[in-house]
Amino acid sequence: MCRPFVDDTYLTSSNNSDLVHEYLSWKRSYTKRAHQVYGSWVHRFQEFVNKPPELLRHTDYTAFASSLRGKHAPCGIEFALNVVHNYLRFFSEQGRLRFPLYLARVPRGAAQSHEAVEESEYIQIVSALRAKRPRPLRDLAMIMLLHDTGVRIGELLSLELGDLEEDNSAVIHTEKTNRERRIFWNAATDDVVQQYLVERVNRGPVETDALFVTSCGRVAKPLDRRSAERAFKSVLRRVGIERKLSPHSFRHAFIHRLAKLSVPDAIIAQLVGHSTPNTIVHYTKLSRPEFREYAHRQLEVSAANT
Repeated sequence: MCRPFVDDTYLTSSNNSDLVHEYLSWKRSYTKRAHQVYGSWVHRFQEFVNKPPELLRHTDYTAFASSLRGKHAPCGIEFALNVVHNYLRFFSEQGRLRFPLYLARVPRGAAQSHEAVEESEYIQIVSALRAKRPRPLRDLAMIMLLHDTGVRIGELLSLELGDLEEDNSAVIHTEKTNRERRIFWNAATDDVVQQYLVERVNRGPVETDALFVTSCGRVAKPLDRRSAERAFKSVLRRVGIERKLSPHSFRHAFIHRLAKLSVPDAIIAQLVGHSTPNTIVHYTKLSRPEFREYAHRQLEVSAANT
């Protein structure tokens, strides 16, 4: 079989960047945050294989997938490989990929268990932050938004100033599917958000539209995930909560509250940006109040019969 002609200059690092740029430019044509969501993983894959799509084989993809094992959580690997799969589909639809795309399988990652924030703990955290002087408005606004909306921390950090609307809502891009969905928060949270906005604007020129920022010398830059998680752990230490909680724990608590209200899984899935109701089971299977109730009922029956 004749090998397709490929210019050797494709194999240089600069042309790896050209391939990634070609894909991200197309992706930005309908989603402005593509470079944030997809850029790092696509760059990482392309540097790993160091080949143009015309020379890629399915074994290159599987080798990259194998390189991630043991270094990232299963759900993180699933997300990364979904990004790479979309990248390969871009070239496949141009006829530039020489192996069938179904050979690039994306394994399902089992989600890590997160404990849900109890409502009493949330009240404790908010009360402690409100009492602190000067009041840490950024951290307070982030925690109250996480509680009210159930967003992922990455989705929260992607919010920009222009995303906030007057009816205490915003349209965000779901982190894993990039679909749009609307989130809502209550009046008390909005009051804190508005106070933070005044502080955010009055801090002087900031070369970013990101809602949540951090200072780096004289320059303010968007707050990144790691810094946000460190800030949350600092708040927990200050309040004296020793349980292993994370920003994602607010998402679990949000879903638990909806489940307690007997909201159908299909609606919960839409509210939190899951593609199907089946994925909600991971959050609700141990929290549905009727499960606990029925379990205790059978214990009472068993005890009465002994």
